[in-house]
Amino acid sequence: MEETTKTEKSLGLQLLGVILFLIGLALLVIFPIGTIAGIILVIGATRLGHTKKNVWLCQNCGYFFERA
Repeated sequence: MEETTKTEKSLGLQLLGVILFLIGLALLVIFPIGTIAGIILVIGATRLGHTKKNVWLCQNCGYFFERA
């Protein structure tokens, strides 16, 4: 068994992240409330669509399960 990471991707959440990122960029020009909301949306949008999980991977058969 080998310690590694597994990346899970979601195309729908990635699309939502791009849309929220663009809305966040548009809000950055509205001062001061829009700037705060825009920064929060931009940071949140960069985290959508993919996650990395720590897993144990069997090198012989390719089976994996999550580590605690």
